[in-house]
Amino acid sequence: MLCLIIVLGLLCETAAAQVSSSEGNRIWDENSNQNFTYTWTPQTYSGFYYDLDTGVGSENMTIQLTAGSRNIPKNELQYETRPIKTEFEFGDWDSYQVIGFMAEKYFAGYTENSSFVKDDISVISEGQLSKILTDSDDRKSLYTGSSLILEEGYSLNIVEVDINGDTVWVQLEKDGDVVDEDFLSSNSDYVYETKLGAAEDVPLIAVHLAQIFSGRETNAVFVEGIFQISDEYVQIENGDRFGKMEISSTSSSGITMKNRDSITLSKGDTIDIMGKLSFVVADANELRFAPIVETSEPGTYELRGTVYDEVFKTTVWTPFNFEGFYYSIDENVSTESLTLKEGISGRSINDEALVYSTSPALVKFEQESWGSYEVIGFMAEKYFAGYPANTFGNSKSVSVLSDNILAKVLIDDDNRKSMFTGSSIVLENGYSLKASEVDINGKSVLFELYKDGKLLDSGIVSQNGDYIYEADIGGAEEVPMIAVHVSTVFRSRETDAVFIEGVFQISDEYSELSQGDSFDRMEISTISSSGITMKNEDSISLSKGNTIDLMGNVKFKVADSSVLRFYPFVEVESAAQDQLEIEAPDVLVVGQAAEIQVMARNVSVSDVEIFLEDESIGTTGDDGTLTYTPGKEGKFTLSANKAGYIPGNKDVDVVGAGVLKLLLSISPETVRVGDQISIKVTDSVEKKPVSGADVFFGGQNVEGQTGTDGTVSYWVTAPGTYTVNATKAGYEEGETVIEVSEDKANFEYSDFSIEPASVKGGDAIAIKVNVTNTGNIAGETEVELLVNNESVDSKPVSLEAGASTVVEFSHTEEEAGTYTVEVGGLSGSYDVTKSTPFFSGTATLGILATAFILLRKRRN
Repeated sequence: MLCLIIVLGLLCETAAAQVSSSEGNRIWDENSNQNFTYTWTPQTYSGFYYDLDTGVGSENMTIQLTAGSRNIPKNELQYETRPIKTEFEFGDWDSYQVIGFMAEKYFAGYTENSSFVKDDISVISEGQLSKILTDSDDRKSLYTGSSLILEEGYSLNIVEVDINGDTVWVQLEKDGDVVDEDFLSSNSDYVYETKLGAAEDVPLIAVHLAQIFSGRETNAVFVEGIFQISDEYVQIENGDRFGKMEISSTSSSGITMKNRDSITLSKGDTIDIMGKLSFVVADANELRFAPIVETSEPGTYELRGTVYDEVFKTTVWTPFNFEGFYYSIDENVSTESLTLKEGISGRSINDEALVYSTSPALVKFEQESWGSYEVIGFMAEKYFAGYPANTFGNSKSVSVLSDNILAKVLIDDDNRKSMFTGSSIVLENGYSLKASEVDINGKSVLFELYKDGKLLDSGIVSQNGDYIYEADIGGAEEVPMIAVHVSTVFRSRETDAVFIEGVFQISDEYSELSQGDSFDRMEISTISSSGITMKNEDSISLSKGNTIDLMGNVKFKVADSSVLRFYPFVEVESAAQDQLEIEAPDVLVVGQAAEIQVMARNVSVSDVEIFLEDESIGTTGDDGTLTYTPGKEGKFTLSANKAGYIPGNKDVDVVGAGVLKLLLSISPETVRVGDQISIKVTDSVEKKPVSGADVFFGGQNVEGQTGTDGTVSYWVTAPGTYTVNATKAGYEEGETVIEVSEDKANFEYSDFSIEPASVKGGDAIAIKVNVTNTGNIAGETEVELLVNNESVDSKPVSLEAGASTVVEFSHTEEEAGTYTVEVGGLSGSYDVTKSTPFFSGTATLGILATAFILLRKRRN
């Protein structure tokens, strides 16, 4: 009993330490007994840059709050960042300096270890920062005439390979103009140096050419390392302002910023602090807020939890310290937690020691007139669990979780959208809702619901009414799956319109769960209407350098270090928002008005701000359009921005009045090696075919000019990325870029694991790796096992396109030491300890037995 009291006391003390410390959680909540002086570090906030292998981060931010106040006084929000060393993805290049700045990764300089520079280069000492655009060791194949497409308008063109296959001629282009060229051999680096602000001869682009091949029919170059930094640097100096913050000091050792004015944490606000970093404040009476980083740009983002290391012995992850778990900050609703119930033994989590639990909770619809619904986070994704009574006019409550069923919440928004008669809003899972007709009085609209193009349902909805589509989900009958709120119905002589301000949809592709179901390392131990519990069915080895599939999207990432350091994380694609799409002519004319329309889910979006480069040119009206008259020639990027949406972009050319530009289109849309493609050339004004135009494919003149239909044909013989140009006297040159793929098998490796992390000499370890054929045809490969860079085993694998398999190896080492294991470019390590010789154990037992016999004789 005393032991139980002591254990409970220690658990309470640990829990209190976690919630009352001055750091450790992402979310600050006045009811969680956290310090009023609070710090976010890379170990506790996934928005800040962090190198797990070294355990070093760049950024931290400290706030000084006052009890009972929502005000951050001037200079009481302090942000600091410093440059740190990190390794190139292509290991032969060694390392460079990186710095986190306003929650984005920037280049700070090259070190004496950077293999393609002669001396240290520090751009931060010049008050300059450049974004790191590419850092990759992916292997790519390039062919004569093709291009390696880089960022910011750069491309590296493979001009020609010499007949012996010893040298390749490359040219670097920027926006179509050649800026550099070189002749290179195999296993060499192409490096483009330029002046970057005050810093001279800064390598902007580095490409490692691993191999050059010259054949009878084709020439190829194989690339295995790409590094690029932006030529559009940020200049910083004392006194510069970024959002609410002002630089108070800057040097080669780092940057410090403080808030120049007081900041009020008003209920429901999202406050732009600096760059892409904001504070989101709960719409609640109690003060609750958290830093967030804008994730609207297309891409993959890692959301990680607080690190387990020698400082943070984190044993519980909740939405407060793991951004991947579902959380509603307004209502303070969280459902998921992951708990280490006992200490880690060496590098192993014992079986059933890791416990995941989640339970349903009520949250409000974004369209608040609908009330609330039951949500449950499950493996870091948002699922629908049920409706309370009187939701959407249904007097009975609905619980799909009680039937052991979960359905993903696909859409929940209250964004205003415009629909016109005959138009449709695109929903998820193949559904679309068409505004078929507005009645003659302009008071109601006839909706038609389609699934994969087939009519499924219809209904008449009045202004300020709801369209509801019900269906059976598992054992639950007539569950509202789709809800759309109609705020306004409008009819005029020229147009009919419908404005919607709320869409909710759950998936009809539901998951059925039961006790004993396994998800990667976790197994359901209990499931009921009150929640789900899972435990690890076997021990989990936290081997150095491993990424461990824990359950669903949730993984553990382990440092490649002798110090045990790891964190849970999920990877998300952009944000759960609608993508804005810009519809505008490809070519605009100076002095002539052009219509720009912005759509999302195939319907018009109002109040969207449109930018031409960095200049705002206006906002869309109720019909989602903006009329714009350009004033200068050039190539520009249009961008569309509105809160709650993923920004959209479109490149346009602006030409002078009377200028005709050639436009190119290529069919088929997907081009493969061996295809005969049709290249069509039209003019930019009337879109009529242009005959007699010269066409170039990858810099080579296509035989023959375009005919009366504006087309010319070309046989594609090699894969790669190619620029296609068209020229004709009296026209401005046109160009487009196409990707030519080849039918091939391509094998990718994932889910690499080593079990256990430590063994005695002579004991075997188990190595597993998942192999996937990501190509478009079936193929074979040899999966090779390397130990300390030596091949020790291999296994053949044959897979259909899109198929996966798990390959397992067993390996034994006798000598004590640390061994590095590699399969398919994935690596980790394990330790071998000295085994106890059998003789020494037997001898010890013999000595003890003899002593026991002698002692008994003595006593007798």
